Amino acid sequence: MASADAESRLVIGPNASLSVRQAWWFMGATSVLGLGIAIGMAGLGFWPVIPFAGLELSALGAALYVSVRRNRYREVVVIGPRRVYVEFGMLGRGVASAVELQRGPTRVLLEPGGNRNAPSRLLLSSGGQSVRIGTCLTEDERRALATRIRQLLTPAWSPA
Repeated sequence: MASADAESRLVIGPNASLSVRQAWWFMGATSVLGLGIAIGMAGLGFWPVIPFAGLELSALGAALYVSVRRNRYREVVVIGPRRVYVEFGMLGRGVASAVELQRGPTRVLLEPGGNRNAPSRLLLSSGGQSVRIGTCLTEDERRALATRIRQLLTPAWSPA
């Protein structure tokens, strides 16, 4: 039997398919290949290829940096016996902002996007205050999260 004071913690983060180490390896392999081809082309007299290869590798490095940085984003939803806490932040940097809602009146809203191609919005709403969560999730993941939070907010004694 669960304790009346038990709390549930949900950690929401992007699907990080590329680790920092993998990003370094990919950047290194691409740089060796790209610069090797550029130097070979320069040896044949096509020297303008070198600045463009450098520009291309710089753009790839910037894209990898942004991708790895975004993979550190986290949202933590803590559903306690009386309150719901939502914390936003980055791994290694702590909580950047937090919201506290009363558990009783908290509702889970899954609103459609502004047009048919826009992503839905998952909101926790309580007493005129609402907070958007799950922005880094896919549509299916967002729907599953809404269902799970509804289950956690519903008291065990209430009719389904």
